[in-house]
Amino acid sequence: MLSLHAFNLAKIWSCRVAVSLAIGSAVCGAIQPDALAAEEDRRVRQLVITDSKGDRGLLAPYVHRKNGVSYLYTTYVFDTLVSQDADGNPAPGLARSWQRAPDGLSYAIQLQSDAKWHDGKAVTAEDVAFTMRYMSEYPYVFGSVKSIERVEVEGPYDLRVYVKRAETGLVEGVFSAIPILPEHVYSRIEDPFRFASLEAAIGSGPYRLAAYDKAQGRYLLEAVTDHPLGRARFEQIRIVKMNPDAALQAMSAGEVDIISYLPVDRVLAAEAEGFKVEVAPSHHVMRLGFNHRGRFALRELRQAIAYVIDRKALLDTAFPGTAELAQTGYFQPGSRWWNEDDNPTYAHDPAKAHKFLINAGWAQTAAGRWQREGDDVSLRLITDGRSVKSARVITEQLEIFGFSIDLRVMELGALRNLVAEGAYDLTLFSSSTLGDPSNIGRRVFGRGWNSDRFPADPEMTGLIRAQTVASSHAERVEALDQFQRLYAENLPSYMLVNPLMATTFNEKLSAPFMPGGVAVGIPSALHKSIFLE
Repeated sequence: MLSLHAFNLAKIWSCRVAVSLAIGSAVCGAIQPDALAAEEDRRVRQLVITDSKGDRGLLAPYVHRKNGVSYLYTTYVFDTLVSQDADGNPAPGLARSWQRAPDGLSYAIQLQSDAKWHDGKAVTAEDVAFTMRYMSEYPYVFGSVKSIERVEVEGPYDLRVYVKRAETGLVEGVFSAIPILPEHVYSRIEDPFRFASLEAAIGSGPYRLAAYDKAQGRYLLEAVTDHPLGRARFEQIRIVKMNPDAALQAMSAGEVDIISYLPVDRVLAAEAEGFKVEVAPSHHVMRLGFNHRGRFALRELRQAIAYVIDRKALLDTAFPGTAELAQTGYFQPGSRWWNEDDNPTYAHDPAKAHKFLINAGWAQTAAGRWQREGDDVSLRLITDGRSVKSARVITEQLEIFGFSIDLRVMELGALRNLVAEGAYDLTLFSSSTLGDPSNIGRRVFGRGWNSDRFPADPEMTGLIRAQTVASSHAERVEALDQFQRLYAENLPSYMLVNPLMATTFNEKLSAPFMPGGVAVGIPSALHKSIFLE
């Protein structure tokens, strides 16, 4: 297998002609008509995607960066057992079929018999069994195999996966999230978190990683022939770092095909150029977090703060045309788990907030300042630099109501430390609500800085357990419906706004955002199936 240094990246990316990709600044010499025709044909058969962030790490498990986009790109190179159809439902991946046993404690899986690793070796049931064992020893950040008891290989392409307890969501969870690893590559790797040669990117996906330029944040993917899920629409996919404004110019010049995440305030400019734009809620909701082990242990105090905040004014001021009001019951419209029944919405109501605070033993001075047991109340609101405008709007609203606010905007590392120490009252953060609910407990009750850090309420934790082990989809929906009602009432955090996101396409292709998100819940229109015929 060739190493990264075996590729002459300068040759791959630096040469620019009139109809070719504008990545480097060098200009090739005179081009003859036949060469121009060949170059145009090559351009049609390649796809150029821009990413404003750049380097996402090597597209291999364990070493790609720990964010959704990095995982998304890696799915082009590594297949999972289960993929998704156009509606976001489970569809064949490396597994052509799967069957749950009546007792729910095992799954019979039949693999695609023609699936190949990028080095030409066959993908077999042994690779799947190895992956589950390997990831139990070396946990993967985007999927856990803790629920797997064992895997029994029953034939070259047949296996049975045994689970520790019957639970729903395994297909949409583990089977859809875990990239299957080639045993002949990874079995000799004792520290996969340091395995960053190009060999680590030998997968079974529809595209192989041909080159990676870490410094420039560029990737070259080449199509695999005879992939079991379909023929590749493009011979090459190039992912390049480029800011949105430069990307729009390059797209107008025919040098870029997709802008992966276009700022919503640039949508009109893209549409004016005749490009197709897909817009959808991100489901990475901005929320107000509470210190449940401090001043806001009492639910009524959290509800009081919710009634103080004017979310509509926040939306209009900090997110004009770029977000929508969030739903308070955790899940958002577009999620298959969202319950349309009415949940508390906490419409701006200072009188209600005043009543809650008085009932909780707080008092307001003649000057309008709030006190607790005779002492002035000063609330510490912390956030990082991404939420400064929102934090200032909320600070102003709280101060008008009579609170003294100590607003601190800090680097993410310092923010995490303060959250861990409990040295705050309120915090602004964003976190995804997409993906299978099997991990919802971690997001609500976990101790991560961007978790709600909510104490283990028995009724809510009971509902989370119930939906995990539900015997049917309807039973799971019922438990999650009740969970959403309790979430809105208890306010582990207060969902504020749901930012919108956009992806721009030229005439080569277009796709809506995947309902429910890609794989583990990544909000994206770039599921790998759109690159297949």
